[in-house]
Amino acid sequence: MMASVNTTPPPSTAPIPVSDAVSVLAKHGYRLTGPRRQVLTRVLAKDRPFTAEQLVAELPDIARATIYRTLEILASVDLLTRLLQPGGHPAYVAGAPGHRHHLVCSECGTVVAFTDCPVDQLLRQLSRETAFSISSHHLEVTGVCPGCQSSSIPSLTAR
Repeated sequence: MMASVNTTPPPSTAPIPVSDAVSVLAKHGYRLTGPRRQVLTRVLAKDRPFTAEQLVAELPDIARATIYRTLEILASVDLLTRLLQPGGHPAYVAGAPGHRHHLVCSECGTVVAFTDCPVDQLLRQLSRETAFSISSHHLEVTGVCPGCQSSSIPSLTAR
């Protein structure tokens, strides 16, 4: 039996413009200091998950505490999502505010955000069965992206 292939293109992963992120921060009452702007600009330019320590290394003129605090602020206003790396350490990925989940390539780290939420019915059922008042959830799907799949397929001519 042949597996079906989904030919639907993935959702847009266009970066959020800095001006939009600045507006979100202002709406939540956060000032945009010079160091915070540098962190924000660097974060929004990233197309792969990154760690706080990577930012510390990339921005040596900004205090470690400022970088960590800024990441927490960006996550609290939904401009960043925390992803758990193997070993339980957080990595971050930037995105426009709103409900989203992620596909993460375990080979290269590519992340694709998606907004379709397949767990809503499960959450309603869990709430009924357990009497929990569920306030949020997090879905992260790990696999291998098409680019990594094609690079790991052995060539038929290489024998």
